[in-house]
Amino acid sequence: MCGRKAGHFACISRGHASRDRGRMSRASQPKRDRILVFRIGHLGDTIVALPGFQAIREAYPDAHIAFLCNAVGGREFKVPSTAALPREGLFDELIGYGVYGGARGAFEKLGLVQRLRKKKFDTVFYLLTRNRTAAQIERDKRFFRLCGIREALCVDHLSNNLLEFPTNAPLAAVQYEGDFILDSLASEGVPVGGGKVEFPLKSGFGDQTAALKWWEDQFMHGERPESFSVLGVGPGSKWPSKVWSEEKYEKTVAQLLALEDHNLFPVVFGGPEDREKGKRLISSWGKGLCAAGSLNVREAAGAMTFCDLYLGNDTGTLHMAAAAGVPCVAVFAAIDYPGRWEPPGSEHRIFRKKVPCEGCHTPDCFNNHLCLEEIGVEEVVSACRRILDEQKG
Repeated sequence: MCGRKAGHFACISRGHASRDRGRMSRASQPKRDRILVFRIGHLGDTIVALPGFQAIREAYPDAHIAFLCNAVGGREFKVPSTAALPREGLFDELIGYGVYGGARGAFEKLGLVQRLRKKKFDTVFYLLTRNRTAAQIERDKRFFRLCGIREALCVDHLSNNLLEFPTNAPLAAVQYEGDFILDSLASEGVPVGGGKVEFPLKSGFGDQTAALKWWEDQFMHGERPESFSVLGVGPGSKWPSKVWSEEKYEKTVAQLLALEDHNLFPVVFGGPEDREKGKRLISSWGKGLCAAGSLNVREAAGAMTFCDLYLGNDTGTLHMAAAAGVPCVAVFAAIDYPGRWEPPGSEHRIFRKKVPCEGCHTPDCFNNHLCLEEIGVEEVVSACRRILDEQKG
């Protein structure tokens, strides 16, 4: 492999743009002993928020901090959002709740109110995404008051910066989600350095020991990974509207494997639902490994530090690769605002086409994947090759 063999989770660095807000020293922080951090969503929603979570922990090193999310029970996500959290160092407690309808949903909420009241939190950091509605925010404020939590932070910043969904084209670029979270915290006086997310993340995000063992096991009787430049591939997504076609992944990687000046070895990442697709692709390429469904999130994050390049859709696996410090070529559907989920850093190449139906924010495309179909194999191959050539020097 080319220069990505271990140890790339160096630090959380947020140091470009200067910002007056959020520069209150740790010693001058208001006393908050029991803190609840509220954020819901999928795996990627948690990964982009990790620098913000770390900022809270650094501001309140002695507080009891709990994470509240909707990743337990009910309509569980295939990979819980909490799977991206380090085993220690950020949160003292994880609190999950089920998402149900009808009487069962009401019973679940009542039980959650009782649980939170018993825990006597004094503050909640409300770090929800910008597609929350004003009505939902007001409902949530009432809920936390009912739980006995006297202080709700970051609510005003979110309320003043909501995004419209679905919306009409053309869409203007918006702030990266991870930076928005840091701005939310800065608005409440939490120190956030320069206010910009930079990857790779600090040590603890990926399990490199388990990842190294996985690599060793795959190559017990063959060529070892040091002989290759490793190409990570993420062809899946929980939203079908985000998936670039399997045929295009097959053609793109096949052309990259044919490059004589780069000895590439593809590894497919993703969840159990991506495993069969991964096997088909590897069969068509004639070589490679399928890690989809074989590694948990922390193990996959560790394995990604061995990658020289990552190619994939807009999904949690992409955010994992970016957080691991891997240069990414990302294929984005135009369902969301430009810039909102695009990994930060000049080392990445983002493909997103403007189409009349952009901003639909729907998991199931109604227009024959027009925005993705306009992204061509040749331009993606060219972007991948440019990054590989730069690495080679």
